[in-house]
Amino acid sequence: MNRVLLALLLVSEGLPTSGFCQTYTTRFEGKENSLSEEGRWANKGEDWTQISKENGVACGTQTGTNTGIYQFNDSFAHLSGFPPDQEAWGQAHIAKPNARCSQELEILLRWTSSPHRTTGYECFARCISSAASYVQIVRWEGPLGKFTYLADLRGTNYGLKNGDILKASIVNNLITVYINGVEKARVVDDTFKTGDPGIGEFLACQGGQGFGSNKDFGFSSFSAKGLGTKQSSSQSPASARLGRG
Repeated sequence: MNRVLLALLLVSEGLPTSGFCQTYTTRFEGKENSLSEEGRWANKGEDWTQISKENGVACGTQTGTNTGIYQFNDSFAHLSGFPPDQEAWGQAHIAKPNARCSQELEILLRWTSSPHRTTGYECFARCISSAASYVQIVRWEGPLGKFTYLADLRGTNYGLKNGDILKASIVNNLITVYINGVEKARVVDDTFKTGDPGIGEFLACQGGQGFGSNKDFGFSSFSAKGLGTKQSSSQSPASARLGRG
């Protein structure tokens, strides 16, 4: 039997498709307070916030006003059933970029979530185009607020504008981030071997000025693909500066 046809039959019957190229694409049609799309998305972390969707945009639900470790309760949702090597990309919807806030769009790789625990690789960029723009790769290590910076690139070439495509991939132990097909960051990390792709969003504003502004930025489309071919990784360049925001 044709492998593609067999894979489609397995999906239609709700059976595992290990060994096949897993893909998913969405334009976030309809409205959901917690992103699900017939159970395809999940966020089981409990300490973090949900992704919602409305009018073709997936956006976060943070207040943007928390402090301490609680400010890192990013909104996220991830898929399931993908092989370890994977790539994902989304189109940025940035209606109101705000230089006074940290508005970040995130592509997640090898992501897992369970009550009070979330692990994986967060690849993200700030929703502004200026000298204050950045692209970062961060490893989430379980509890709320526990993470490690792996890469941090800053400057006018590292921000997102409305309509840009943010993409990230992981092959073996090599993580690479792109904006509009141009590589922006890469790093090697061997910590997590499995998990699934997803999306995340982060909002932080001083003095409550960003309260209620989650819908000012989000994703208008998203695609993820499982990669079946292993490739050798190369050592990543050292980052000159680390620190979120």
